[in-house]
Amino acid sequence: MESLLGLAVMAGVPAYFIIQPAVLWQWPGGWRLAALAPLLLTLPALVFSLFSLQQGSNLWPLALIFAAAVGTLYLGALWLARRWLYA
Repeated sequence: MESLLGLAVMAGVPAYFIIQPAVLWQWPGGWRLAALAPLLLTLPALVFSLFSLQQGSNLWPLALIFAAAVGTLYLGALWLARRWLYA
């Protein structure tokens, strides 16, 4: 079970970087504003990760990995809500 959770978290990283620009490009109005919310977590995590990399930390990507996984979950839930409302 732990390996499935690890797989989901690791798959969330590339998925986030594909899904985030796609929804910002395609969704109109309030949905686009709601899709901007994960950036409030991801951008500081990116800055922190880059700072940690510059300092030579071997754990530098962890903050970005966890933030991207949370962002993917949020965008997935938002997609489901949008789909449910417009079905």
